[in-house]
Amino acid sequence: MREHLKPQNSRSSENIKNYRCIFCKSENIVRWCKRKTKNEVKQRYKCKNCNKCFTVNDGFYRMKKSKQLITSCLDLYFNGMSLRKIRYHIRQFTLDGVSHMSVWRWIIKFSKIIKRFTDNLEPNLSRIFHADEIFIKCNKEQHYFWDMIDKETRFLVSTHYSTRRDSKNAKILFLKAKNKPLHLFTDSLAGYRKAYRKVWGLSRRSQDKKHYTRLKASVDKRNNIIERIQGTIRERIKVIRGFKKEYSATLTLELFCIWYNFIRVHQGIKMTPSEKAQINLDLGQNKWLDLILLSSN
Repeated sequence: MREHLKPQNSRSSENIKNYRCIFCKSENIVRWCKRKTKNEVKQRYKCKNCNKCFTVNDGFYRMKKSKQLITSCLDLYFNGMSLRKIRYHIRQFTLDGVSHMSVWRWIIKFSKIIKRFTDNLEPNLSRIFHADEIFIKCNKEQHYFWDMIDKETRFLVSTHYSTRRDSKNAKILFLKAKNKPLHLFTDSLAGYRKAYRKVWGLSRRSQDKKHYTRLKASVDKRNNIIERIQGTIRERIKVIRGFKKEYSATLTLELFCIWYNFIRVHQGIKMTPSEKAQINLDLGQNKWLDLILLSSN
């Protein structure tokens, strides 16, 4: 009889599917003793079909540091601390030291893992979107980070990193959104209007006025909703003082958006945007840990 196998110390474990054998992909597995590692005691499993034993990859496979230390470093980073300040902080309050480059590698690693999981989730949105872009310094050049947010839930619907500020990149931002907005607000950048016509435009340009509004920041303040999140982004990247590579900048900003949607409690709605959008992941006290466990399974 198949057992229901649940990760330890996780409030979200009931939402995780039953594990499968990593060799033959069979679900006919049972608990089979435990293995003691440097940081914890791991449960081992045995497959009744191929008679092989294995441990489940919970997202921290072959990691030398503990889960709590890794997730604490991720949270400290996205709450505004620099990599080297995290290193000093960990050495001051724990016996285990950590390199600032280790923290950087964790950011890159878990950005890829969690994004594959969150991209498949379906939020319940009001479909009244606000779009804007922000300047990003990368390798002493000026790049751009485009984002689009839902008005009611404050959920980041889509993001895009680019080296140019034109209609082609605005179009990519719109194409990444899974749903057509009931109404879209942007600033007066001409690229937004051209991209809207190509992606969601109706047969006549005059018909688009019912669903698309271009705002002047000096006159109309209705786009302040997205300006607020960009203030949070500026607060984070100000400590970095610029990225070195486009690849690392993209992955870091993607994990920042995951932190914003699923980890950080929004002061305006008193909950995370994902909870407001009715994505019930049942994350526990350590939301980073539970989100990584869900993403790995």
